[in-house]
Amino acid sequence: MGVGRFAYTALLPPTQRALAMGDGLAGALASVNLAGYLAGVLAARQLASSPARSPALRLGLAVTAAATFLGALTTSPAAWGVLRAAAGVASGLVFVLASAAALEIDAPPGKLYGGVGVGIALTGAVAALAPPETGFGPPWLLLGIAAAAMGAPAWRHLAPLPPGDARASGPLGDPASLGFGLGRLSAAYFLEGLGYIVSGTFAVAAVRRTPGLEALAPWSWVLTGLAAAPSALLWSAVARRAGIRRALVLAHLGQAVGMALPSLSSSATAALAGAALFGGTFIGITALAMSAARVLAPASPGRLVGTLTAIYGVGQIIGPLAAGALSQRLGDPRPAVLGAATAVALGGLLLVPAASRDDGR
Repeated sequence: MGVGRFAYTALLPPTQRALAMGDGLAGALASVNLAGYLAGVLAARQLASSPARSPALRLGLAVTAAATFLGALTTSPAAWGVLRAAAGVASGLVFVLASAAALEIDAPPGKLYGGVGVGIALTGAVAALAPPETGFGPPWLLLGIAAAAMGAPAWRHLAPLPPGDARASGPLGDPASLGFGLGRLSAAYFLEGLGYIVSGTFAVAAVRRTPGLEALAPWSWVLTGLAAAPSALLWSAVARRAGIRRALVLAHLGQAVGMALPSLSSSATAALAGAALFGGTFIGITALAMSAARVLAPASPGRLVGTLTAIYGVGQIIGPLAAGALSQRLGDPRPAVLGAATAVALGGLLLVPAASRDDGR
């Protein structure tokens, strides 16, 4: 999933050149991908407790690899729209169904979501190491092959949904202990989806357009992935000590700072610090939100995961469209990234009143 969702970010600069693609079209293609993601999430929500779950997961794995591989074979924007939509549907299926399965067996979310960070780091490394003369195609081919290779063990070992009502047996606490309900969590998670995806789409392109940092751009995305890989485990540890809501507030505010830094400074230090903060928080926020879902709905966490992910997905569709149009108009993605950072910070601030009360409400 890390490859299927985020290869587009790592390879956006050469892909834009090959397709003669402006920021408006780049943002539109990202939103097409995220509309597909929302469709996949809604389908997965219905399949989370169905015997069709394992076949749907296998379908998601196969389509992720195929859509990535086929991106190398066309420069047609229309064909790219189809491929990005298909990759989005596949990602939505994989995220919700794998999350539901993990929650049902009490698997720590941090271990599951760490794989996304590894995939992100791989996409950045391929983008950084690909010689410019090879063009945009070979990196997409290589990442498609890598996605297929990484999906093969999961394909072999996916088991059918067991009979009975297998559910998470150890919620992290009672719902009142969270200090927020589903409404506030949903609003914060919507703002996270709307904001984070702007950096998740334009981060590499923004660094590449900073004079003197062109060569650093793909490596900043490698750092994002490396920071993301252990982040869910680290934020889960913070949540165990400070509580889920305080951890969410800190993660939102840390991510907002990380998103804003490269737009506020043209230094390499700002670019790398921003990449580390962004990578070190966005998957952590997802893991924390999924843990909150397990607390709020211990009897059916999979369906609530689907609901929250759909809300997140709506934000993700809006973000790139607005950011792409603004970047196209201004000729610079940085103002859009700053606006997105503000949205993420607001998501954290929604939880601050609850975090400041001694009774945890």
